[in-house]
Amino acid sequence: MPSPAKSPVDDAYQRVETPRHKPATSSESDLSASKKEPSLRRQIVHGGPTSFKFTHLYRYATPLDKVLLVVGVITAGANGALFPLMAIVFGDVLTGFSSIPVDMDTVNKAALDFFLIAVAMFFTDYLSYVTFYYSAERQMKALRSEALKHMLYLDISWYDENDALQLSSRLTGDTVKIKDGMGQKLGDSFRFTVQFVVGFVIGFVRGWDITLVMACVMPFMTISLGWLIKTMRIKSDWAQKVYAEAGSVAEETLGAIRTVASLNGEQKAIKKFEDKVFEAERENIALHKMTSVVFSMFLGSVWIMYSIGLWYGGWKASKGDTTPGDVFAAFFGVMMGTGSLAQISPNVTAVSKAA
Repeated sequence: MPSPAKSPVDDAYQRVETPRHKPATSSESDLSASKKEPSLRRQIVHGGPTSFKFTHLYRYATPLDKVLLVVGVITAGANGALFPLMAIVFGDVLTGFSSIPVDMDTVNKAALDFFLIAVAMFFTDYLSYVTFYYSAERQMKALRSEALKHMLYLDISWYDENDALQLSSRLTGDTVKIKDGMGQKLGDSFRFTVQFVVGFVIGFVRGWDITLVMACVMPFMTISLGWLIKTMRIKSDWAQKVYAEAGSVAEETLGAIRTVASLNGEQKAIKKFEDKVFEAERENIALHKMTSVVFSMFLGSVWIMYSIGLWYGGWKASKGDTTPGDVFAAFFGVMMGTGSLAQISPNVTAVSKAA
C-alpha cells in the first residue's frame, strides 16, 4: 500500500534545518538548543529578566504616541524652567522694597510677572500630565497584549519547568511598575532635572561666588542620592520576585481549595505564604531604615548649604559688593535647584524600575 504524500508543512516539522536550509546533524541540533536555552531561561517568571534600554519600552509606540511624548517632554521642561524664574522676580521685589520710597513700578512689574508665570505653569503642567499619562496608558495596552501573546506561544515544556501561577501576578505587578515609570514619573524626572539646571544657572548669573560657596556641599548630596537610587532599584526587583512567589502560593491554594480543605492543609498553605511575605518584609524594613539615614543626611546637607549661602551673601552685602536683590536671587535660584534634587530621586527610581 503506498504511503500518503507528505505536505511541505509536515516535512518542515519532521526535520531540523539550519538557517541556510541545510539538514542539521544531531550534534548541531543539540548545540543550537543549548544556545537557545540560556536565553529562554532568562525569561523565566521568577528569574531576573535581561536588562535593556529604557527606550525599548516604546518599541510598540505609534506616531501619535511619539507626538504625545515629545509634547510631554517639552511642556515638562518648560514647567521646570519656569519655577526657578521666580527667584529673579523675588530678587527684583526685594530691590523695589529696599529703596526709599518703595519703587512701586518695580513691585507692580514683579507682581505681573508672578501672575504670568503662574498661568504658564498651570498650562504646561496640565499638558505634561495629560500627554505622559495618555501615552503610558496606550503603551500598557500594547505591552500587556504582546506579553500575553508571548506567553500563549511559549513551548509547553516551559510551563512544566516554571510556575505558571506567577504569571498573572507578574503581568499585573510589572506592568503597573512600567506604567508608573513611563507616565507622570517620567515627566517629573524631566521637570525637576530642568529645574535643577535652570536654578543653578540663575544662581551663577546673579551671584557666581555665592553659588560656588553653596555648591561645596553638593558632592555629599550627589553620592547619597546615587546610592539610594541604585539600592532601591535592586531591592525593588528582589521584592517583586518574592511577592510574585507569595502570590503564586495564594493562587495555587485558592485554585485547589477543595483539595486543600479535604486534606486539612490550610495552615500549611498559610505558613508557606507567610514565610515568603515575611522574607520580603524583613528586607524592606532594613532597606527603609538605611534609606531614612541617607535621606536625613541629604536634607541636613541642604540646610547646611542654605546657611552657608545666607552667611556669605550677608557678608558680601555688608561690604557693599552686591545688592540684597542679587543675593536673594542667587540664593533662591540655588535653593529651588537643590530642592528639585529631593524630587528627582523618587521619580528617577520609578523610571529605573520600569527598565
